[in-house]
Amino acid sequence: MANWKDIASAGKSVSKLDNLNVSESTKVTMEAVMCAMAASGKVQEMGLIAQTLEKVDTQVDLKTVSANLGELISIMKAKEQPAEPGMEAANAVLTKLKAENAELRAELGK
Repeated sequence: MANWKDIASAGKSVSKLDNLNVSESTKVTMEAVMCAMAASGKVQEMGLIAQTLEKVDTQVDLKTVSANLGELISIMKAKEQPAEPGMEAANAVLTKLKAENAELRAELGK
């Protein structure tokens, strides 16, 4: 069981931080521990972790993010369905109707 004085002292130390550099996985772990503290009724400890998380400057591996994004784009492109037959004609009619609507609105506005 943590002493409230220790928690208050840790809180003062955290408040003096400008930022805290941690990896994404460390941040996720801290969030999970914070939830566990809240669930177990240890609100002071939870508050200290929340205060610490406010100072976190997460470092992200941009190469990994880029690779994951590229993979997601590839998956999305693979799942794109070809246009249904007749859709080109329907889009052309819709475009024509929109143009006629704009002309009629312009005439009414005169």
